[in-house]
Amino acid sequence: MGRVLPFSVPVDGVSPDDASLVARALEGADWARGALFSRHAPAVMALLTRLLSSTADAEDATQDTFIEALRDLRHLRVPADFPRWVRRIAVHQAHRRFRRRKLLAVLGFDGTPLDATLDQLADDAVGPELRAELVLVQKALERRPVIERTAWVLRHVEGFELTEIAEALELSLATVKRKLVAAQDALAEVPAPTLMAGGPR
Repeated sequence: MGRVLPFSVPVDGVSPDDASLVARALEGADWARGALFSRHAPAVMALLTRLLSSTADAEDATQDTFIEALRDLRHLRVPADFPRWVRRIAVHQAHRRFRRRKLLAVLGFDGTPLDATLDQLADDAVGPELRAELVLVQKALERRPVIERTAWVLRHVEGFELTEIAEALELSLATVKRKLVAAQDALAEVPAPTLMAGGPR
């Protein structure tokens, strides 16, 4: 990743659970902050890669996600909920980058290179027919509003429950359902590949 957070994690002993790490981090223990980053950054990076379709943007967004999360740690009401809380921050960071891309496009700047699209993240064993379908799905999603696209990816690629999507997007459950229906309707003409939740290659 481009930047390195200034934390070191002790190599001896067994790392405590998230709630304990949050408590120690709030007491000022840099090693606990580093442990939270080391434990959860890979999953956050994978999530942001699939949302943003760009490894460079995902790397920057991952760093910004943890900078924000660790800075505002005192606002986390249930320490054991750190994974869900940091995922919500990650989704917000993704939307910030979508807005930035839109602004840059309006100003006439070249778009962000998308090197982590659905077809590019597919397993090597995926055949050419399915990979071609994934290209069509990716293009169709890129034409949808960001909220719809994000909800669809969280549901059908990440495997989030509807309540988790509502929490991450700060929307009502009914609104999430409407966004998913709208996205799915837009994909009705596209062959529907079976997408499994999981990390990029």
